[in-house]
Amino acid sequence: MNKGDTQHTSDLHKRPSKLWFGTSLAQFLKVELKDFPGRRVATLRLFMVSLIIVLVSQTLQVPPLGAIAILICLSYDAYANAGQSLAFGMRQLGYLIVTTLVSVFTLMLAGNDPWLLLPLSFIILAVSLFHARLIAWPTGIALWYSIAVLYNPSTPDENIYQALWNIPIIGVLAIGTWTVVHLTIKPQDPLKLLKASIAGQLAVVETILSARLADSGVKIHDRVIRKFSSAGSFGKILGLLDNAELIHPAMRQQHDTYLALLLEIDGLRETAIWLDQVLMAEYRAQAMNQEKLNVYLALQSACVLLRQGVEEYRDTSGPIAMLLIDEVLYSYTLQTNPSLLTAIWRSLQRSAELMHNLHSPASVSEIKTLATETNSNYVDTKLPTWFGYEFWATHADSLQFGIKFSLGAILCALIVESLGWADINTAIPTCLVAAQTSLGADYRLSILRLSGALLGGLCAYFYVLVFQSQLDTIVDFALVTIPVWAIAAWISAGSERIAYLGRQLGFSFALFVLHDFGQVTDLYLPRDRVSGILLGIIVMGIIDYALWPRRSIVLARHHSATALHTLARFTTRLPDLNLLLKHTLPLRLSAEKDLSVAQDLVIHARLEPDAGLSYKVNERTALSAIIDEAGNLSGLLQIRRRYRLLSGQQFSSFPDELQKHSRAFDAVLATALENTALVLQGERHDVATEVTSIHAFLKQSYTEHHCIDRLPSDLAMEWELRFRLDQQIMELVEHIQKRAVDIVSYRLKAGLTID
Repeated sequence: MNKGDTQHTSDLHKRPSKLWFGTSLAQFLKVELKDFPGRRVATLRLFMVSLIIVLVSQTLQVPPLGAIAILICLSYDAYANAGQSLAFGMRQLGYLIVTTLVSVFTLMLAGNDPWLLLPLSFIILAVSLFHARLIAWPTGIALWYSIAVLYNPSTPDENIYQALWNIPIIGVLAIGTWTVVHLTIKPQDPLKLLKASIAGQLAVVETILSARLADSGVKIHDRVIRKFSSAGSFGKILGLLDNAELIHPAMRQQHDTYLALLLEIDGLRETAIWLDQVLMAEYRAQAMNQEKLNVYLALQSACVLLRQGVEEYRDTSGPIAMLLIDEVLYSYTLQTNPSLLTAIWRSLQRSAELMHNLHSPASVSEIKTLATETNSNYVDTKLPTWFGYEFWATHADSLQFGIKFSLGAILCALIVESLGWADINTAIPTCLVAAQTSLGADYRLSILRLSGALLGGLCAYFYVLVFQSQLDTIVDFALVTIPVWAIAAWISAGSERIAYLGRQLGFSFALFVLHDFGQVTDLYLPRDRVSGILLGIIVMGIIDYALWPRRSIVLARHHSATALHTLARFTTRLPDLNLLLKHTLPLRLSAEKDLSVAQDLVIHARLEPDAGLSYKVNERTALSAIIDEAGNLSGLLQIRRRYRLLSGQQFSSFPDELQKHSRAFDAVLATALENTALVLQGERHDVATEVTSIHAFLKQSYTEHHCIDRLPSDLAMEWELRFRLDQQIMELVEHIQKRAVDIVSYRLKAGLTID
């Protein structure tokens, strides 16, 4: 931020508001409207989609459908790569067909019987919303169905025609245009993005190893402090893999090899970052002996070759194998002495081998074997999982979500029909569009929806009063309305904190100017549309409080607790390296997903009515810290797991007492995380564990068995790093425990229960 900004004396800067995520309105707009190259491309895509829809709508004489199409296309990801765009378009077209068939069937069966139409519509909307929430997908089916069936329930014959023709027209116009434009304007090959992501991770390792070589005995260079992967980052990389396989079908045969490579390189990066963080300046300044220097030189050179192989898509495993000769490693460290450098060495060897497999695909039998090992953690059952009680108990929140918002849509349909005020039927899709995970998220979207509707209505009035009388052709119409489509596209290309405002602005303006042909005389339309949106927001606000209110902070605690339960499973020692992929990947993705959702929910909690209460502020602060520390803990636990499997540690040859202390330490870590999760869920009030004492016994056992006190300084340092890793894990667990207890105390002092 510029100095001039900090000295600004306006009230907008002096009084931060919870509506703007803890900042002032001016600061919020400055961040959210910021220009960058990617946003320009995204804006151009959305602008071209909107303009094409407007011109086609006016040319083919389907203006009312054009407004809905604009809302749909502005709601989709403008940054999508080619594979993502194609996958999204194909799936949405499939949903469109399903919606058309369901709508027509419903109207044929119950169109003339309101007593049957409304309950049936309630069930269909609830199921579609449940499905959308379950797969984290936009609520397209529910939205399209409500437009076809509930907008004018008194005219079922016209609705059947609308379902048969208008819904497909909307879908093809919106989804087809969106997909074609995204595949035409600077399409991004997901395979190139995937390669760039892998190469970027290897570049981080390469930089760390180069810095370690440079500062040995010379001086300590200024180092960039790098952080572990953020929540959800690894899931995005796997998404790139799925998208690349859609564009390049041949990659599907090597899916499991790619999975193993991605996990291996991600683990290599995390390990290197941790090593770079924990080495003290005094130790880094010490000159390396020749044997250790040779190890670092081999690692750095191998990392360069591997990165080049990824970027150029060529097999560099041969030269890497010549560099990573075990004799070079064993000249520095004993085979009986586990070390972090050995783990990095083995990880690079495994990565090179996997790269070789990509260029020399394994036989069909080997591919099937790897796939079987990867998926062996899933147990086949005769009946679908949704027949069991456990499935519905686990997804009770999604079921309540579907019931609640479908009920809101039905109530709004009844209100619209009872008042005989058809132009406020925007209340119905408002209930479905505003369907969010929590109260805070609902309020955020409702504020954006209402603000966008007001801005769109003002733009429409300005258009009518200033420009409309001067327009004669469709070209004039397009030129005059271009600024509004451009502004809506620019805002829609922003983050989720502001994007919906742009979508609603474009939709509200389109509803007015595309309502009919010729000059617009119905100036009441913007008023009615905004009134309908306000009605939908009010109805859903009441239902949100009355029926299963989902407070953002409560959901954030539950997701954080679920993540801690998952992290507890990371403490177990894997018996075999072959289990690394199939056991680690599901846990990694599950923990990342829960932490990412919890992070968003804490932000949404700022928007709820009582967010300013002191205990609420303290609870959010403590929970935010838990989420951050749990993310760091996840990285450390994965490094610890990889160290055990790749560092040369022969656990089975250790004395029984040492194995006993090691398993006890694992068990107490798991228990501590499980108990902390129970505290967050309100099922416990204490988290008493004996982590420190058990680790002391473990450290003593290792010291005696490996004679660490008599090892050379470098090899002793390797053990010191290992103990420091355990120490950091214990400290993070203790911090998380303390903050969880604090959350309970904040609520108890306020006279509330943890639930």
